[in-house]
Amino acid sequence: MKSNLRLFLELAAAAWLLSACRIVVDTTVNPDGSGELRTAVVYTAEEQENFAKTPGNESKSICDNLKQDAPAGAAFTEEAHGEEAYCVTTRRFANLRELRQFYAAMNNVTVNELQFELGRLTFDVDVDLTEADEGEGIANEWRLTLPGALGQHNADQIEGQTLIWVVSPGQKASLHAESSVGLGLTTLGPVGAVILACVCGLGAAGGAGMLWLLRWRRKGDTSGA
Repeated sequence: MKSNLRLFLELAAAAWLLSACRIVVDTTVNPDGSGELRTAVVYTAEEQENFAKTPGNESKSICDNLKQDAPAGAAFTEEAHGEEAYCVTTRRFANLRELRQFYAAMNNVTVNELQFELGRLTFDVDVDLTEADEGEGIANEWRLTLPGALGQHNADQIEGQTLIWVVSPGQKASLHAESSVGLGLTTLGPVGAVILACVCGLGAAGGAGMLWLLRWRRKGDTSGA
């Protein structure tokens, strides 16, 4: 998976006039931890025009090479947003563990924390472009849409529930965000799971104790009779 995604980004770097392009990483997380990760390579109208004028590209789309080498299991679409062309790979994840794996397969991305804990979702990821070269020398725009009530964050911009960070080549950014989702089986987290197990254990022990006490009393009543 890692090599496929790296190849995808390297091909983006080799495409026409990539120095003016950017990559948009757009993550949407649902209340149960599932969601969607979209990674788009964005080309301006001028880049598309220059690509079309290059000999041999008359019948091609600027996204064609990227489509051929998209990561396995990802859906690929070409979208128009105003005059810009978005070459988009989309992958769905069933839980935060899968999302962590997707991030781990990306260049220069380190996941520090990505989990639920007692109904609170914490997102903490480093994006390091300080040693940018080839496909890594592209401006990154990270968009993160979280469920629940947004808490602390260090995003550059915010649009409703969507937090936005911009990381330029040569920069390293620590992306941090929190949201309150509410308690549930999927949002308890490791600590919550331990607490729930302890509560259930205490409940079971208490029930067993009561059952033993009732049997002991019945046995005493029978002996007395």
